[in-house]
Amino acid sequence: MNERHPQGRGFSMVEVLVVSAVMLLFFAGLFTLVTYMLDVLTNARVRLSALSLAQERVEYIRSLSYDAVGTVAGVPPGAIPQNRTTSLNNYTLYERVLIQYVDDDADGVGAIDSNGIVADYKQVKVEISWNVSGATSSIALISNIVPRSIETTAGGGTIRVNVVDAFTAPLPGASVRLLNTSGTSTIDITRLTDATGVALFAGAPAGSNYQIFVTDTGYSTDQTYVATTSNPNPVTPTVSVLESDVSTMNFQIDRLATLRLKTYSSITEQTVIEDFADMTGVASATAAGVVAGELVLNDTAGVYESVGSVYLNELTPTTLERWEVFSIATELPPGTSVLTRFYTGTTTPTLIPESDLPGNAAGFDARVINVRDLSVTTYPALVVGLTLRTANTTLTPQVLETAFHYRETSTLRAGTAFSLRGTKVIGSDAFTQPIYKTSVSGSVDGSGSYSFNNIEWDTYTLTLPSFTIAAACGGNPLGVAPGSTSTYEVLAVNAPADNLRVSVVDGTGVPVPVATVELRRGAFSETDTADACGQTFFSSGIAPEPDYELEVSAPGFTASTINPVAINGDTSVTVTLTP
Repeated sequence: MNERHPQGRGFSMVEVLVVSAVMLLFFAGLFTLVTYMLDVLTNARVRLSALSLAQERVEYIRSLSYDAVGTVAGVPPGAIPQNRTTSLNNYTLYERVLIQYVDDDADGVGAIDSNGIVADYKQVKVEISWNVSGATSSIALISNIVPRSIETTAGGGTIRVNVVDAFTAPLPGASVRLLNTSGTSTIDITRLTDATGVALFAGAPAGSNYQIFVTDTGYSTDQTYVATTSNPNPVTPTVSVLESDVSTMNFQIDRLATLRLKTYSSITEQTVIEDFADMTGVASATAAGVVAGELVLNDTAGVYESVGSVYLNELTPTTLERWEVFSIATELPPGTSVLTRFYTGTTTPTLIPESDLPGNAAGFDARVINVRDLSVTTYPALVVGLTLRTANTTLTPQVLETAFHYRETSTLRAGTAFSLRGTKVIGSDAFTQPIYKTSVSGSVDGSGSYSFNNIEWDTYTLTLPSFTIAAACGGNPLGVAPGSTSTYEVLAVNAPADNLRVSVVDGTGVPVPVATVELRRGAFSETDTADACGQTFFSSGIAPEPDYELEVSAPGFTASTINPVAINGDTSVTVTLTP
């Protein structure tokens, strides 16, 4: 007789892996939770130790005489270290002590203080910090130390430091360092400006040669300068402190910028101009049309439409390296406007999205619109749409001319030597020549580029020792705004010794593309058209003479004549046109 024995079924490999993964996740979570709880407990124990140490330090400081309450190299000076490290209950604690005078508003603040003393009492701040598992924590205790009698600044005075930004607005949170190594004891203390951009050093020991350094994270630096052989006549010398007196110093800092220089040996641009001599340049129009060489709203018996729209013909360059700018010349009576938008497609134009061209959805009302950031791969062709509006149907906006600038080709010039100099001066040398704060020399790299990282806001002049600057988009000198990131493109050419670069701008400094520029002297006459950056360059047949004449005109602007214009060597002139 055959007997059958039941056999138990084991776990499959998949089941074993699933169970293992679940257990791993469980224990990993449990380990994380335990670690977190241990860190919390450790942090609580260290906090108790830190609080105990802070209370001990404050009580010690309060036990000192009023005159003795001060820090080493601080203001007010004393024997208490500004920073030190302590080991307590096997934990490392970092101690920072800040002692400063307070100008209490009870008797008036600053210049209106009733007794003229802004050092009313001392304030002590003891901060203890520690680190647990890579995370830093801290606690701080603050106490006021009041003199037994009337406040006094005997033996000392006050330094008031005002810090503003590039637009002269008060700058809170700036770091102000006060340093003096010439006295019987060193003073070296750093404070932050308050909400009004002021750092007050009340009770600084009377003496001379106080140095001040002002900066902030990501900001430029301003300072006083010690007279040296290299800078014998500093613009902002060191400061003296007089007993019971206030010395006020003003400093200006702002965000650092990034400037990328690119040098070219050749640039080929093209410009497509629509002068509205007729409707051939218009793909479609609604409630608008061309009258007497101007694009205007349609009218019926002298009553204009309130709104009209126009699409210009699609621009499809055969060779396209980069879109440049679109410029438009208009005449806008009160209550009228013209908005520009950019589209793709011809049958049903599609608006270019905000992500690719910020501001396009609302429309642009500027005279010159920068489209250099548009990808030529994504947008190899563009359509310009114009919207004309009037709030007064007896008046219409008028579009006189439009121009679309694009770059066909360019060639970068590698290895070009340059020097870049700002306008800010920190002093003068023994021959009274200015010493500039920023002066950089170098060469562009193999790709024709050089990056000025963390450059201070200023107006800079670029010099190319081996070449002539035929075009400098942005101008030369070039203004660099605080916190900006920009590219500075220059055309570096071999030109005759005597030449002229003309920049045409409006009253706000915006370039005027397609301006007509004529240079003449006697029988000599040459006419050129300004490029996308509003510049022209004359180099052929020019002699070093003092009596050239420039005639500059552009649609929508009053023509301007500049006479005389002296040309000698590399010469540049900026012409400002009035709308």
